[in-house]
Amino acid sequence: MTGHPVAAAPGSGVQVIVGAGGATGRRLVAHLHAAGHRVRAVTRDGRDVGTPGVETAAADAADGAALTAACRGAAAVHHCVLPALERWTSDLPVVTDALLDAAARVGARLVYADDTWMYGRVAGPMTEDTPWRPVSPRGVLRAWIAERVLAAAATGRVQVSVVRAGELYGPGVRSLVAGNVFLPALRGWPVQWFGDPDLPLTPTFVDDFAATLAAAGTRDTADAGVWHVPHPAPTTGRALTAEACRQAGTRLRLVSHGSARVRLLGRLHPLVRDVAEMAYQFEQAFVVDGRRAARAFALTPTPYREGVHRTLAALR
Repeated sequence: MTGHPVAAAPGSGVQVIVGAGGATGRRLVAHLHAAGHRVRAVTRDGRDVGTPGVETAAADAADGAALTAACRGAAAVHHCVLPALERWTSDLPVVTDALLDAAARVGARLVYADDTWMYGRVAGPMTEDTPWRPVSPRGVLRAWIAERVLAAAATGRVQVSVVRAGELYGPGVRSLVAGNVFLPALRGWPVQWFGDPDLPLTPTFVDDFAATLAAAGTRDTADAGVWHVPHPAPTTGRALTAEACRQAGTRLRLVSHGSARVRLLGRLHPLVRDVAEMAYQFEQAFVVDGRRAARAFALTPTPYREGVHRTLAALR
């Protein structure tokens, strides 16, 4: 994503990224460091996250005392922790509460990396004002956690920015689209698509998610800001997979699976159950409207052709 650099202000506090070892966290660290901010990358073991010159710290995101210590001096604490899907219910609320508490204790803004599951079935593009009507258990969980984050801001406990992405793709990303499109395209295998491949779609390039999180953490002044990641004009699953195969030099063989088949397979195979819960998103127009953030932060989304190129390059 391009736009005006989010330059560091003299004396501004450190930008702390908790969950810095994940695909989004790593790119966020890189964005903030490139803009001249002091950055602290927090992971469970304090490992290097690929950007020379940034501070590292070790903390379990569920350990309030360790987390608060890792966030000392922060201007913003970025919540990029994303447990494995099977641990969302047990871990995500605990981690989010710990991060809210740590941000409040050190006087920092909490920037929460969110998704769009809480919107449920929609009849048009999803905006920041779209009502929450989740239709899946994890959508309900996401809505409940977002409500906790925004409630903390409403009580004056902490300032927050909630940044929502659609279906992610890009280097290092694990998602329904990322896992089923790019490696098969590169290897010449059939590309599996869950849902209708001809409906409008705005997949979120991971760098665009990171750039929007960076902008919110350094430029959002609202007590409770909610932002959608900017996207190019909608594409379709068929067009995205065709572009991936074109760049990979392979022939497109697209196999689509409707939600009825996915639900049936989910009853038989536990690994398909998570796919079945998400399949509804791809049987409606899955369009995320991020124009508000694009205007506010002067952000320009990455064209799909470039995003596909960078994703395939990372796999190669």
